[in-house]
Amino acid sequence: MAVRGIVELFRLVKREKELHREILVFLISHDHSTVRIYGHYALIDGNKTTFYRHPIKKFDFTSEDGRDKWTSYKFTKNVYDIWMPTHLKRICLVIDDLPPDLDFEVSQYSELGESGLTQGLESHHLSDQTSHDADCLGGGTFEW
Repeated sequence: MAVRGIVELFRLVKREKELHREILVFLISHDHSTVRIYGHYALIDGNKTTFYRHPIKKFDFTSEDGRDKWTSYKFTKNVYDIWMPTHLKRICLVIDDLPPDLDFEVSQYSELGESGLTQGLESHHLSDQTSHDADCLGGGTFEW
């Protein structure tokens, strides 16, 4: 959802092409012994956007005497210290470029109890968007 939101924000100011194949969100998941790090990005082709998840690293932090025990911390720190400031600045510049007459008002709940969250999505072409894992790229790898 975060990648979709960023793409739609950039689409409002006609700058969505800047995001094509760029990692926009990182995800770190873990259990009692393993960690998985993913990058989420979008392929943008006109009004059609397809979302992908690229596996960056998977490791067991309990193996090899804890050799990788600091990997998640170092990765996350680098995201915050190196990647995030540039990413945030780019988002802020796009927000500054939003038209002043843009209406973000959220409609009230309908009488049928629907949330109204999907109302009007067709105008933003979200109905044309799909999600896939990076494996669907036909063997291509994402480089960064």
